[in-house]
Amino acid sequence: MEAPTLIGSEPAAPKIFTSPAEKSYRVQNQAAPQAATTGTAAPKNATAPKNAAAPSAEAAPQSTGKTIYAITASTCTADTGTGAQATPFCSLQHAVDAATPGDTIQVAGKIEGGNPARSPESVVIRTSGLTIVGGDNIPQVSSVGDKPTLTLDGVSDVTVSHLYLDAYTGSGTIAVKGSSRITLDSNHLWAGNDKSIGVTIDGASSDVAVTRTHVSPAPTVSNTAITVAAGAKNVTLAGNLLAASGIAATGVQGLNVTGNTIQRGCLPAVAVDGAATAVSVQNNLLVESTDAAACDSGAPAVTVSADAAAGTTSDYNDFYSAVANGAGPYRWAGTAYPTLAAFKAAQAQAAKPQGAHDTVEAVAPQVVGNGYDFGVAYALQPGATAIGAANPSAPGALTTDYFGSGPMTDRGAVKFQSTNPGFAMALTAKNTSAYGISLAVDVTTKPVAQDLYVNWGDGSTDIVNFAGDKPVQSTLNHVYKTLGSYTVTATDYDHSGNTVRNTVDVTTVGSQYTAYGPKRLLDTRDGTGAAQAAQVPAYGTVRVKVGGNGGIPTGVTAVVLNVTVTNPVTPGHIDAYPDGGAQPTTSNVNYQAGQTVPNLVTVPVGANGYVDLYNGGWGAVDVIADVTGYFTQSNAAGYNPVGPTRLVDTRTGIGAPAGQVGAYSAVPVQIANAAPGIPGAGISAVALNVTVTNPRSDGHLTVYPSGQPLPTASNVNFTAGQTVANAVIVPVGADGRIQVFNGAWAAADVIVDVVGYYYAGSGAAYMPVIPERLVDTRDASWGGSLPGRNYLPLHMTNRTDIPAFVFNTTVTNTADAGHLSVAPDPNTWDAYQNGYAQPAAAPNVSTLNWRRGDTVPNLAQATPGNGIVDLFNESDGSTDLIVDIFGYYQLG
Repeated sequence: MEAPTLIGSEPAAPKIFTSPAEKSYRVQNQAAPQAATTGTAAPKNATAPKNAAAPSAEAAPQSTGKTIYAITASTCTADTGTGAQATPFCSLQHAVDAATPGDTIQVAGKIEGGNPARSPESVVIRTSGLTIVGGDNIPQVSSVGDKPTLTLDGVSDVTVSHLYLDAYTGSGTIAVKGSSRITLDSNHLWAGNDKSIGVTIDGASSDVAVTRTHVSPAPTVSNTAITVAAGAKNVTLAGNLLAASGIAATGVQGLNVTGNTIQRGCLPAVAVDGAATAVSVQNNLLVESTDAAACDSGAPAVTVSADAAAGTTSDYNDFYSAVANGAGPYRWAGTAYPTLAAFKAAQAQAAKPQGAHDTVEAVAPQVVGNGYDFGVAYALQPGATAIGAANPSAPGALTTDYFGSGPMTDRGAVKFQSTNPGFAMALTAKNTSAYGISLAVDVTTKPVAQDLYVNWGDGSTDIVNFAGDKPVQSTLNHVYKTLGSYTVTATDYDHSGNTVRNTVDVTTVGSQYTAYGPKRLLDTRDGTGAAQAAQVPAYGTVRVKVGGNGGIPTGVTAVVLNVTVTNPVTPGHIDAYPDGGAQPTTSNVNYQAGQTVPNLVTVPVGANGYVDLYNGGWGAVDVIADVTGYFTQSNAAGYNPVGPTRLVDTRTGIGAPAGQVGAYSAVPVQIANAAPGIPGAGISAVALNVTVTNPRSDGHLTVYPSGQPLPTASNVNFTAGQTVANAVIVPVGADGRIQVFNGAWAAADVIVDVVGYYYAGSGAAYMPVIPERLVDTRDASWGGSLPGRNYLPLHMTNRTDIPAFVFNTTVTNTADAGHLSVAPDPNTWDAYQNGYAQPAAAPNVSTLNWRRGDTVPNLAQATPGNGIVDLFNESDGSTDLIVDIFGYYQLG
């Protein structure tokens, strides 16, 4: 006999998750977090901060104190931390309050709606000498009430970078009050209503730098991104992206507006008013969108009042308008100029001409990305006038751009990336196992060395390096520890200073078990769960509603049903399969005319929540379906195989008093701690094989959780004198027991064998497969029937992460009475192939029992030993054996 095809290489129907290159976006980062090594984990702060620009130098001062940790994600719900890395504060304010001069506050978090929601806070800094740095995913802080999100009150030498701050009130996001030597770098600010301001700098503050920061209001809102009050001194606003907003300064004494990209709203991009002195407006890209043109009422891009004109220099700026009739570039000293040519002509005769190097941009800059920087038309295109046209000597000019790329020689906040213009990344993910996925990364790039970081969404990161001599393409594999949905983030850092990022959402394909019932879902005899009380006709189908029925959730992937046929008028079989799916060539229940036959079925559920039961007989039949549990693609209870081990045998007194179970009586069965490997508590459900023998009358057995009422379901149906076995998966009572009820009017012996249990938080996930016939000894290729007192070894897998298979086993053409035992094999397949395998011993348990001439099916959750499952014919006569596979369990 040949071994069947190995099982478990990958899911039968893996899902594909894609995020095309068009969804990738450049991000604000100059280089990879550290020198990367293939296959190693990234540092905990996988997105390193950009160089923060201080008023007088591009690098922020080095911190000399301790590091305090805080987290702003909703996953941090109880603020009992100490500020250590292992126990961070759950609010930024607590971290700030605990800091002393010279300390660094490392903030972690992620933008998330979350449930529970993130707790808003308005943070006030009153301690000087602090460095506050956001880690990976840009921690988010939301304001409370009508207060700014972040206030710097009377402090000096404070740096704040890499935070996401939002405000929905008129107070704005950041307020600088009476403070000096302040650096705000690489932050994202959201000003959410028409009165909000991104940054306010009061008149008592000095030496303040706002650099490489993105300020964006809510859609359709036009407000001021940065406002500087009269009396403020030495303020630098450089390398910022300002969306639908602008800069307003009144009476400032020293202001550098340099290298910004401003997509203005209904107000001017830059407005200088009052008796301002030492003002420089240079190297900016000023964009007038169609929305702004519709509402600007003639407000030009740059407005300088008569009082401020003498103290202001404006030059090397690039103006782009999406409409032909825009408001124009300047209103200077009270006079509006509709064109740049008109402004230059007027300035030609001035003692201090302005705008001599200003240009009108003919090549439209493009909106780039769908990440945090979306919404500002900032990417210069080939042929743009602004490329290489910046004044390197402009006050406040940065040597690197918004993303950290340099040298910065272009106007606006973003360097033209001619070194890698088509830089983009496509992601394709696929399920490879119950817990695993593969991720194919395809980067469009010029041949330059690159470091690829893949954050799997569960706290782990893989790194791959490319030397630049081959395409940046790689397939990475990952196995999650728990089932669920994850966002995979891939970031590629090329060594020319470009960074591109893309994300793809993935969901593990494995399912775990939730015990339920037992509860009757279908009974065609009385119409339960059916349109009417009527037998299933020959070659007809009845649907069973599972998802959304009786508290069972929608979206279940598979269900465990005890399917019983009764009152059949001809021989036949029942096929169970998901509604909408193809009918399999396998069978679940086989019956003869007049028989009542149950069998346990684990079957996938259709997308609409239904399972189909097909009657493969040429006569009508009644069908009953009782549910005992279901599977979902989420963490529930995993499967743990044991034994198989006999727990109860009333014939000999194992696990219960010797003697038959009386009519309409129950025998308790201890499950917790009842056999090696079974825990003492926490068991959700148990997988059993339950056998009735020597019954004195017709009847049935019902297996149910201890401490619960007797359900109307049945598990084993029998006639007087018959020996019948059936697989049972049943919830376990709070006392660690189950009950086996004899529903006959006379006594019977009961045997209970355990094969596994379901436990929350551990165990394997279920993987249904397209049903496949593995063994059929009626086929001549198998060499004929299985002889009596012999066994068939099935080589199922070479993998070690598959602890059990779900079979339907059937015997037919039985020459003598007997039973089938299914057990793990102690040998290796190599031992069988090379003739040195030792004979395997049959266990003292049974999977199904038969009388001579019977055709009997039963489900078996089979544990492979060394990847091999043994099927023992424990009778003195031969039998034909049929084995169909319906799924397997897989460890993470």
